[in-house]
Amino acid sequence: MKQTKKRVSYIKNQKPTNIEWILNLLDQIPKYQLQQSNMKKISAAQLSNLQECDQLLKSSLYTFDTKINKFTQMSFTLYPNMLIGDNQEYLVLSSCIMSKKIIQYKEFTAQGVQLLNNQGNLFLFYESYVQQLNWEKQLKRFSKQQNFSNKYTIQEKLSIQNHYACVKNKNNRVYTVQLIRLSSLSEQLYEALMNEINILMCFKQNGLHQFHSLFEDGDILYILYDYWVGDTLYKLIQQGFKLTASQIAQIIFQIVKVVRFLHQNNLYHGAILPTNIILHRVTTPSNQQGQQLKITIFNFAYRDANQYSLAWLNKKVPKQWIPPEFNILQIKPEFSNIDGYQIGVLLYYLTFHTNANKSQLSFYKSLDNFKIDYQWLKSIKQEQQKEYSFSLIELLCGLLDPDFQNRITLNNALAHQWLTNQRQKQNVQNEKPKILPSLRTILELREQSSCEMLSSRLGKEELHVTSSSEDDVEFCDDEYIHRISKENNKIPYYQNILNLIPNKHPSRSKQVIDQCQESQF
Repeated sequence: MKQTKKRVSYIKNQKPTNIEWILNLLDQIPKYQLQQSNMKKISAAQLSNLQECDQLLKSSLYTFDTKINKFTQMSFTLYPNMLIGDNQEYLVLSSCIMSKKIIQYKEFTAQGVQLLNNQGNLFLFYESYVQQLNWEKQLKRFSKQQNFSNKYTIQEKLSIQNHYACVKNKNNRVYTVQLIRLSSLSEQLYEALMNEINILMCFKQNGLHQFHSLFEDGDILYILYDYWVGDTLYKLIQQGFKLTASQIAQIIFQIVKVVRFLHQNNLYHGAILPTNIILHRVTTPSNQQGQQLKITIFNFAYRDANQYSLAWLNKKVPKQWIPPEFNILQIKPEFSNIDGYQIGVLLYYLTFHTNANKSQLSFYKSLDNFKIDYQWLKSIKQEQQKEYSFSLIELLCGLLDPDFQNRITLNNALAHQWLTNQRQKQNVQNEKPKILPSLRTILELREQSSCEMLSSRLGKEELHVTSSSEDDVEFCDDEYIHRISKENNKIPYYQNILNLIPNKHPSRSKQVIDQCQESQF
């Protein structure tokens, strides 16, 4: 044990060495792989936008220069999900499979990685062990890894389709993993899926999936998130779950917070449906009316506003969830109003729509008799009928106004009297009132309850539920600066650059697949 510590200490403190001669002397990498570079030119305008982004790492690495036909040192800067070289070329990491590459010559060793996608390869080699640790830890966060089954064990199926609980073999941490068969995805669905993954890689926000890592083995894509247990809101309603006004307010409040965060970063959801909202299951027996609910919005609907169209909306959401102005050809719709209107429709649905005798119907079929009656809401508001909450009707009228210019803003919705009053009632019912738990508090509560449940359900000796507030030995450190939890932070402007890469499902040739299998972690 002492010898191991001394060895590690020696390696970490050793001075950088010049390995360029090893890389150029030995012909261990096929020439055709070296010539197939997958880095693309970046424009001056896009490069200037990156100056406002958070840099994760910057250092000189050894890479193959196709101009001089040899390995040489080049300065690389790592941003969330994007690698920029000093030759003004870039690479989107989530499009690549990452494999370890080792070149050995007698007692000399060159350690590096191969980043492979359907456009080519990028080889990076490190000059020191410390540099290797720093870069590999970050590259693993954004690139696709391999050999999922050797590193994780799937324990059980969750209630959401294609989602499972899995355990990391190395440290018994529990994650939620989503399995997707790539051959079953159309090009459009694959682009939408990768769009969501790219975004979730770049920030952490309560109410969205907390992304951990991405694996691709053959035809299966594995997406790892923080562990959670729950069902879609629609499924729970189908099963007879009755929501109180306070619980509805909790759900709407969290959705408005998430949507406001997306809008602040020029992102929109566009499909705020009960089928796209996970209501986390309460795992403590002490639950009940006073329990704080927690939701997650999912189903790869995050898009840039420029990608919206009426045709896309008609395919994605029911007609009741489409704002009226989208059906008026003379008006150019304001895409920032989509989510606010859909939140109003969801609130109307949860408040007035009944699913009696519809438990076996799909969500779309259950909406046959569902209609937004704005004039009825307006009449209730004017008459102030006692059987309805005046503040609730007022909020609904503000969110569902047919004139988008008169609709209530998300900031005003958060401060609305109905949400405020319902949340205060909820706090009175709790033994320890909390206006809105912080991200860390929510995650700690979830970890405590999940650990109790998993100890009996998964039958492991000792399990640790994943949490964004914890430090993963392999993936996280205290200086990891791209974890954004404050809502006033902005997603870097490199979204425009990401959109330049066609996220098409890589139909790899046998040659490319063979390259993946030659060198793996």
